[in-house]
Parts: sequence; structure tokens; C-alpha cells
Amino acid sequence: LMEIVTENAVTLAWLGDALMNTYIREHLLKKGYTRVDDLQKKSTRYLSAKAQSRMLRQLEKEGFFLEDEAVILQRGKAARIHTKAKNADVREYLQATALEALLGYLHLYHHPDRLKMLLTRLAQIGDESL
Repeated sequence: LMEIVTENAVTLAWLGDALMNTYIREHLLKKGYTRVDDLQKKSTRYLSAKAQSRMLRQLEKEGFFLEDEAVILQRGKAARIHTKAKNADVREYLQATALEALLGYLHLYHHPDRLKMLLTRLAQIGDESL
């Protein structure tokens, strides 16, 4: 049963962005990277809109998402965005927003197992591009 989600997709994405940032930064430290310029460069392979868009498409291909998660993703893809991504087109930016919105939703609505599963899988996909 899906919760009634009152937050809009952009608000959920704002939270999801912070969650993914923290998770990926810890992930890179655990992998043994210590130089800040290395960490910065490598983190963009996971955290840029382009990278997140690619990850979302990969997970959709794998059939990763549950029904309620797909609803949140749709809301994210349809979001009204008033900022522009640095190195991504509008479609990629909206896909990244959708992914971040889902992360925010999973956290805010207490789905810790799915959140961990998703973050773990995102880190794995990101690792493949290192």
C-alpha cells in the first residue's frame, strides 16, 4: 500500500540528493580513496545528473523498481524544474531528479531496506564506470 505523499518531487529530490551524496562519499572512502581531488573527480561519476540518469535507465532495464516506486519516479520525471544542470540535457536532469526523489521518498516514508538496496545497487553501477 502506497503512502499518500504530500511532498512534491523536487522537495523529495532535495533530500535524496543529500542522502546519495553522503552514501557515495562514504563508499569512496571505504574503497580507499583519500585525496580530496580524487574523491571529487570520482564522485561525479556517481553524482552527476548524467550519471544518475544512466543509473536510472539501467535499473529500469533490470526491472528493479516496485509499483509504488515507479509512481514516485514518474512524478520526478514530470517535475517542473527551474534550474539548469551543468552537463546534462533536460531529460537527463529530470531522470536524475526522479532518482533522487525516490531516494528521498524511501527515506522519508521509512523504507530503510529498499533505500539501502537502491543505494547499494547505485554504488555498484557507479563502480563500473570508475
